[in-house]
Amino acid sequence: MAFPTHVLVAPLNWGLGHASRCIPIINYFLEQGAIVSIASDGAALELLKEEFPDLNSLELNSSEVVYSSSGFFFYLKLILQGHGLKERAKKDEILIESYAEKNHVDLIISDHRFGAISKTIKSVIISHQLKFKAGLFSRASSSLNAKFHNRYDEVWIPDAEVPFDLSGVLSHSKQVKVPTRRIGVLSRFSKIELPVEIDYLAVISGPEPLRTSLEKCLIAAFQVLSSKKTVIVRGVYNTESLNDLPNISFYNHLKSEELNALICRSKLVVCRSGYSSVMDLACLGKKAFFIPTPHQGEQEYLAKRLEKLGIAPFSNQEDFKVSELERIRQYSGFKTDQRLRFPLQTFRRTLEG
Repeated sequence: MAFPTHVLVAPLNWGLGHASRCIPIINYFLEQGAIVSIASDGAALELLKEEFPDLNSLELNSSEVVYSSSGFFFYLKLILQGHGLKERAKKDEILIESYAEKNHVDLIISDHRFGAISKTIKSVIISHQLKFKAGLFSRASSSLNAKFHNRYDEVWIPDAEVPFDLSGVLSHSKQVKVPTRRIGVLSRFSKIELPVEIDYLAVISGPEPLRTSLEKCLIAAFQVLSSKKTVIVRGVYNTESLNDLPNISFYNHLKSEELNALICRSKLVVCRSGYSSVMDLACLGKKAFFIPTPHQGEQEYLAKRLEKLGIAPFSNQEDFKVSELERIRQYSGFKTDQRLRFPLQTFRRTLEG
């Protein structure tokens, strides 16, 4: 196909990771002179509108889910919401199709948002999760996931082959039959040489009520470390701010440039082991301590894998104690490797090929 002239980018609104990793994609197409529109809902749409206030946007149906905080019921609750999510995806598809036709869109890029697709316009999906880690539900959920992926013209996997793939087994599936392309690691951040003066930076994200429970856990833990300078980015919009404590500064959310600088100024980043966070930290070459979302198989797999590789330790949320952070000395942290990054110089050939 010819290089697209109008691209519609539509991330899922489950946490902010899907939206944040679309930022380098959007910037790339803008730099190439293409028109870009954005489509999502909730905090994901707010994030992209804040980053790109001049772009046209389309508000889609809510893609949020309610998570259970306990084991078996975590997956059962997701399955019970499955029908509603499927219906909302169908409604999204109608909105996307109408917008694309009226505005002459010639490429649709979904980030794991299954309703962002067209029968007549080339549609690709950004996804690192071709295989699910969901306990007893792994096989069924992976099969359903593959069916949705196979509706697209291509799957773009945000990962690289060297020095090792960050996503491990998650990005490999024999059930996905459409062409797949590894487009390199996607991160909105770049390494900046700044004074490292923050001891701990906690970046909280993810769905409720688990986001709030992690926030409370970390505030209680860091209050004990009165001599350590700590910053907590809460990952919330349209919410009252928390008052700073003697050793803890709070931000509800930050623009990319501000958060980029904050991470570069920090000795250690504490966060969920969501894949977008892993990509960001890998690109910045940071030391990290991970606390995976409870019972979320993908995050638990990534945290265990990175610990086994000697890169970063992790703790389950219910077992976390501030003393756990001392384990970081035994791990290498991420090493910056430019070969990981989104290969802008070859991406145009990928699109036109």
